[in-house]
Amino acid sequence: MPQHIEDVMEQDKKFRILSIDGGGIRGLIPAKILAELESQLSIADPNKKLYDYFDLICGTSTGAILAIGVALGIPAKDLVKFYKEHAKAIFPKWYFFSRQAKALISPIYSNKQLRRLLKDTYSRTNNGRDPLLNDMKTKVCIPSFNGNTGEINILKTKHHKDYTRDYKLPAYEVALSSASAPVYFPPNSFTYDNELGSGFNINMIDGGIFANNPSLIGLLEATEKLSIEFKNIELVSLGTGRGKQIIKKNWLPKNFWYWFLPKPRLLDITLDSQSQITEQYILFINRVLKKHNNAFHYERVQYEFGDDLIDLNASKPSDMNKLEAIGGELAKKHVYRISNLLNNK
Repeated sequence: MPQHIEDVMEQDKKFRILSIDGGGIRGLIPAKILAELESQLSIADPNKKLYDYFDLICGTSTGAILAIGVALGIPAKDLVKFYKEHAKAIFPKWYFFSRQAKALISPIYSNKQLRRLLKDTYSRTNNGRDPLLNDMKTKVCIPSFNGNTGEINILKTKHHKDYTRDYKLPAYEVALSSASAPVYFPPNSFTYDNELGSGFNINMIDGGIFANNPSLIGLLEATEKLSIEFKNIELVSLGTGRGKQIIKKNWLPKNFWYWFLPKPRLLDITLDSQSQITEQYILFINRVLKKHNNAFHYERVQYEFGDDLIDLNASKPSDMNKLEAIGGELAKKHVYRISNLLNNK
């Protein structure tokens, strides 16, 4: 094949981004969608892993747990099991007065169980060794907020010459850092010492406070750092369900207990609003690009909860079944189209 034809083909090659929102236990929804997508894709090529279909995977909070899992090659069906089997360990049942008193001086939950589960789950797919970001099978971006410096951090694989540190970090610590939601979990502080380097990360907090929907981070990474043209991008964005955060005038006084306990409404509203505005930004950017024939392909998969919103820290079997069923219904509507997109070279 002539060189100029190969160059044209390379320039027009599609760059595929998978983005997964934060949302606590509702991460079971995108996990189920990914499991069904994985199953559909295996029909065409049973030897390809889900990560083979994406050039970049972005995930925030619970989406970070999934993004790293997929990038390591963990089957999505096993990630579904992770949520269903460990929900009660991550979010143990708590009794109002005892936890209410505890939450005044410390987070509602300890992060010890979640750290252990992430460490065990990730290491099993890496020959028993704790994987680093350097072990990801595709490019990854994970938002977290650095409470030590007061700055946003996007923890990334080493896919650019400027990225000289994050790839050394243990994968489970990166996921836990992005998932350390204020009020629910304590900030994540950790040390690392491995063959690639050593150091400290102090007070890392849930990336959802600024990028609960990391789609925009994926777009910026592709275009600004990797020099991909917008028109060559295909973005698949998976939500964790959107609730209607309605504050009625005749409800109880909006005091500390209303906003934080027993359900941290303020954090829920912050995360949900951030996801919504990012979706609007993405649509606006694409409308502008369309005028210049430079628009990208955008697939957003989201579920609209009504008054039956499932809390971020739910753990009852009935809630797990409902979340899995929601993911299954969304998969029926969207997976065939997404799999065709991914199989189209």
